[in-house]
Amino acid sequence: MPNYNHEKYLKQRLESVFNQTYHNFEVILLDDCSRDNSRTILSEYTKNPKTSHCIFNETNSGNTFKQWAKGISLTKGDLIWIAETDDYCDINFLEKLVQPFQKDPEVVLAYCQSNRVNERGEATGNWITHTEDLDATLFLNDFTIDSNEFIEKFLIFKNVIPNASAVVFRKNAVDINLHFDIDPLFKYCGDWMFYFKLIINKKNAFVSESLNNFRFHSQSVIAGAIQTEKRVSIIDIDFEMRQKMIDFLRKQKISNFKTIARNNTKIKKELKYEKAIYYFSNNSKLKGAFILVSILDVFIKKYKLKKKLKIKFHNIFKSI
Repeated sequence: MPNYNHEKYLKQRLESVFNQTYHNFEVILLDDCSRDNSRTILSEYTKNPKTSHCIFNETNSGNTFKQWAKGISLTKGDLIWIAETDDYCDINFLEKLVQPFQKDPEVVLAYCQSNRVNERGEATGNWITHTEDLDATLFLNDFTIDSNEFIEKFLIFKNVIPNASAVVFRKNAVDINLHFDIDPLFKYCGDWMFYFKLIINKKNAFVSESLNNFRFHSQSVIAGAIQTEKRVSIIDIDFEMRQKMIDFLRKQKISNFKTIARNNTKIKKELKYEKAIYYFSNNSKLKGAFILVSILDVFIKKYKLKKKLKIKFHNIFKSI
């Protein structure tokens, strides 16, 4: 349980963990030098026999994925659940999420559907809407799927596993040195990269019941990204991360790599368009024009258009 300044939500989260109907688990409490009253609250739960570690950082790590890696290295169990401390869950969360692993030894990751909740813990929606544009029916039911197919149809388009608190994965499938990218650039999407690397050539499972409650609040990572990063910066991060994903997948030599790469190229092109439109709408027309020209260059080279046509396109955008 990695925590940073979540005093307001800690007790609800801790109670939802310690009162699980599934009892075979240990709890590792990690605090990243919180400035609120988190330390006092966490210290109370060190007395629980299920708490195996309670570690308070003297300085803030600056990256939640460093805390993930630390927690994983300390675990003794076969399965790992990273229970973010601003979320909470049903008491039968673990009971339901361990079942896919028991049924199929090839499953390395399982996750459930999540409710959207606000700061007060009130339901404001459900994350089923997050996948409706990709498949309107699949996520209405439980399923186990070949992970390479899952990447091709879903994970390459966007992170369809929106909340780490909804995920359980096998410890023996994790290589901390390989699977974690703690580059500050990816502090908003490192989980997405982690899932890619973890599940390749394996299976993953989905539980359609909404057992997890994903809290959106003013101090959440998503809210922080919206508040501190311009959309164009987030696009740049997405763009670079996608390149790293493809570089990694290429080395795995999977059978559907070409389809995944083709989907990824299409998305990168759409991101370029979005970035160009952002610049045009924010009085940076020259920057927007250069991006559109670069897109046309790819189009021209792909279809081997005549040199005169290429010059014509460039002149059009130079005049913008």
